[in-house]
Amino acid sequence: MTDKKIKCVLFDMDGTLCNTLLDLARAVQASMMNFGCTPPTDEDVRHFVGNGSFKLIELALPEGRENLLKDAEHYFQQYYRAHLTVHTRPYPGMTELIDALCEKGLKIGVVSNKAQFPLEKIVSAFFPEKFGAVVGGSPDYPLKPAPDMIFRALAALDCKPEETLYVGDSDVDVAAAKNAGTEGAFCDWGFQGALALRNAGANNIVYQPSEILKFI
Repeated sequence: MTDKKIKCVLFDMDGTLCNTLLDLARAVQASMMNFGCTPPTDEDVRHFVGNGSFKLIELALPEGRENLLKDAEHYFQQYYRAHLTVHTRPYPGMTELIDALCEKGLKIGVVSNKAQFPLEKIVSAFFPEKFGAVVGGSPDYPLKPAPDMIFRALAALDCKPEETLYVGDSDVDVAAAKNAGTEGAFCDWGFQGALALRNAGANNIVYQPSEILKFI
């Protein structure tokens, strides 16, 4: 835990703020079936998420069907955007945490490899007018674990890395926080779990959203 004053908290989306797994899985499965491929299981999709939609679909496609990547990713995006919040919900205690951070006057943002449009829609559905910056995946800058997305959010919030806590649930997030020079807190409740996070080098593992407040 840092001795520095934390003024800003940035959150990943999938597996951190919200449990998006089933809606993601249904969209991936629909895409695979549309192209005559065996769909992955929900558990498969859990392990595929985190590096953006093209990597997600690349991992879902059977060997030898790589030529379908562009079309399958497009189908996935169209299906997913029409079904963003069928099953997706904030993790228990997350809404209360966001409210508490806002009451304390902290600046907060979302930084996710999820494409910008669906990210904004999910944020507005469950956390309307709470976040000062929402940065999703774009061809204009590298995805996490590169630090560029975090830096974009910090520029929008007028905050520095050394006064920022980045909250995520994956090895990608562990690396992104390190690369950006922020403090990190990593969620056992997400898609990878504490063991995988420790193996990725995470020191600060939290088991419920309210534990984030101990870093403030």
